[in-house]
Amino acid sequence: MKVTGKKSLSTLIEICLKIIFVVGILIYITLPLLLNWYIDIFNPILNYTAALIILYASGIPALIIVYKFIKIFKTLRLDNPFTLENVRHLNVISICSLIIAIEYAIGIFFIVSIFEVILIAVFIIIWLGAYILAELLRKAVEYKEENDLTI
Repeated sequence: MKVTGKKSLSTLIEICLKIIFVVGILIYITLPLLLNWYIDIFNPILNYTAALIILYASGIPALIIVYKFIKIFKTLRLDNPFTLENVRHLNVISICSLIIAIEYAIGIFFIVSIFEVILIAVFIIIWLGAYILAELLRKAVEYKEENDLTI
């Protein structure tokens, strides 16, 4: 299966990301109700206010990450991935991942959970990975532009 262009894997992933984005917005809007339901059924000792604050604070950066990935996959679908715009998208993803990791690191003082430790580790890895990928892509764009000028 093709990775870039129309009717490719990137198009399928872009559609999935759009669905995730819409579902994420719906979850963000209904978060107080969903959190109440979760606490009633699964975890009655969870601090509602602390959990709600942490989830609301991390929800916006998470939605921004998904939105930026949609933008990146759109360039893959258009078969033009080596752009400075994608470098900026990866930098924003990196910053948002760091923000989420910091929010959960602060939140661990209010809600002690192994899942928070795992989330912190995952978002630190995403932060570093996105930052490194952004720098690699920046170099690739520079080489591409230099190569386009010599032809």
